[in-house]
Amino acid sequence: MGSRFKFSVICSSFLITILLVVGAVLGKSEEQEGAYRPLAVYTEILARIKSDYVEEPDIPKVTQGALQGLVEYLDPVSSYLSPEQFAEYQERLEAVDGGSGLATGMVVRKQGAYTSVLSVLPGSPADEAGIGANDLLDAIDNVSTRVMPPAYLLSRLSGPSGSSLTVMVRPAADYESPVEHTLVRAEPALPEIAFRMLGDGIGYVDADVLAPDQVRQIGEAIQQLEGDGATKLVLDLRGNALGTPEDGIALANLLVDGGKIASLKGQSFSEKVFEATADTTVTALPLAVIVDRPTSGGAEVAAAAIQQRKRGEVTGEKTSGIAALQKTIMLDDGAALILSVAKYHGPNGESIHNEGVEPDLPVSQRNLRRYREVQRRLFDTPEARKKAEEEVGDPFLEKALEALRDSV
Repeated sequence: MGSRFKFSVICSSFLITILLVVGAVLGKSEEQEGAYRPLAVYTEILARIKSDYVEEPDIPKVTQGALQGLVEYLDPVSSYLSPEQFAEYQERLEAVDGGSGLATGMVVRKQGAYTSVLSVLPGSPADEAGIGANDLLDAIDNVSTRVMPPAYLLSRLSGPSGSSLTVMVRPAADYESPVEHTLVRAEPALPEIAFRMLGDGIGYVDADVLAPDQVRQIGEAIQQLEGDGATKLVLDLRGNALGTPEDGIALANLLVDGGKIASLKGQSFSEKVFEATADTTVTALPLAVIVDRPTSGGAEVAAAAIQQRKRGEVTGEKTSGIAALQKTIMLDDGAALILSVAKYHGPNGESIHNEGVEPDLPVSQRNLRRYREVQRRLFDTPEARKKAEEEVGDPFLEKALEALRDSV
C-alpha cells in the first residue's frame, strides 16, 4: 500500500470508530449504529482492491463508480455527477430543451445497465431516423450509456438546435443488430391531442404527452366529444412518458370533482396534499384509462387518481413508476447529487414512484405477445401500429371497451 492510501484508510477507520463511539455515548440503538458498518466494509474492500487486484487500480475512478452505483441503486432518476459531469450538465441546462434530451425527440429511462426509449416525439430527429419505443440506447457519441448517470445521460442528448450527435441503438425488432444514427438536434415540438368518436357513444382521447397546453386540449376535446353525443370516454395514456406530476394533477382535476387526488411526501419533506376542485371538472361521463409500461410521471399520477378515487378503471399494463420531486445538492469538490427527496402517492397513500400503477383490468400476456410480434415484424414501416391493429386488433383498446361495457 502507498503511504497516501494507508493514511486515507487509517483516517476513514478512525472516523468510523469515532462515529460509533459517539453513537454509543448518546444512547443510539444497535440498528442506528449499524448504519455505519457499511462504511467499514467499503474501507476494507477499497484496501483489498488496492493491495490484491491484478494491477494498480485507478482509485478515483473506482470511487466514482462506487458512488454512482450507490445513488443509482436508489431509483432510476437519482444521480451522482462528478465535477466534470456536473459542469457539463449545468451548461446543457441552457440548451433549447432545458437539458431534457428532447432536442433529439427521445424520452429515455436508464435502469441498471440498460437505457430504454420510452417514447419518441412524432416528427422529431429520432422519429425521422426510425428510432422507436422499446429500442435500447447503447451509446451517445461513442460513450456507453452504461457508465452515464441518468441526469448526465439526458444532458448528453441535449444541445443547441442544429448541432449533431451520434447514437447507437438496438432496435426492438432485433436487439442483436445495433444501428448507429446521426441526429441533428431541433427545438422540440409537442404533439397535439388526438380525439374521435369510436361508435356506440364512446369518445376516444389519445394523449401522447402531458404539458399545460396538452392538458387544456384534453379538456376541450372531452367537451367537444360530449357535445357530439359521447356517453362514455376512453383516455389513452399509452407511451405518455413526458409530463410532470403537476401536469398529472391538473389532468386529474379535469376528471375528478372532489377529494384528495395525490400527495407528496419524503423523509425530510413535509407532506403536501393535492385536492380536486369541482370548478375545474369538465365531465362526469364513465371513463376508462389505458396505460402501458412506458407510461410515466404525470400520466401515472392522473391514472392513480382516477383509479383510486373510483372515477374510472385503469386498463393495460403496469406503469413505469417515475414520479418524484428531485433536489440538486452541490458537493464541496464540484460534484453533485441529484436526489429524489419526495415521492408522489395516490389518494390511497400508495407510492407511485418505483411502484407504478397496477391496472384494474390487465391485458392478457397472450394477446400482448401477438400484438407486439406483429408490431416488431412491421417495425420498419411508419404504419406498424395501425397494421398490427388491423391484423390482430388492439388488445389495449379492447380491454378499455370491456371496462366501459361493464360500467353503469
